[in-house]
Amino acid sequence: MQQGFKVDVAIEPDLPEVPLDPAAIKQALANLVDNAIKYSGARRRLTVSARRAGAEVRIEVADEGIGIPPAEVQRIFEKFYRVGRSETQGRRGSGVGLALVKHIAEAHGGRVSVSSRHDSGSRFTLHLPLRS
Repeated sequence: MQQGFKVDVAIEPDLPEVPLDPAAIKQALANLVDNAIKYSGARRRLTVSARRAGAEVRIEVADEGIGIPPAEVQRIFEKFYRVGRSETQGRRGSGVGLALVKHIAEAHGGRVSVSSRHDSGSRFTLHLPLRS
C-alpha cells in the first residue's frame, strides 16, 4: 500500500461462512483496494468493511476520491475500459481489474455494485450469497 494512506477496517463479528475460493476473493479485494488508491486523489483514506445483509455477505471498499462520472459508471466493469480521468496517483490501470472483480463475484453466484459521486468518492460492494 502507498505511504500516507489511512485505512479503516470494520468487520462485523461472527460473520457466517461463505462458500468461496479464498485466492479469488483475495484477488478481487486487492483489485478493489488498488482501484481505490489509484483514484483517491488528494484524500488518502479508504474503508474496507464486511457485514451480513440478509442472505448475503457484503464486502465494501470505499474511498473519498475523485468519483466516477455518471456517464461512465455503467461501463467500468467492461474489460479494457478505463475512465478518462487523469487525477490518479500517477498510475493508470490496464482496464481489466474491475472486469475481473465482476467475473469473480459472478463465479461465486454474487455480483458487484458501485455507488459514486463526483469529487466525493466511490463505494464498491461485493455481494456474496451465503449458500448457492
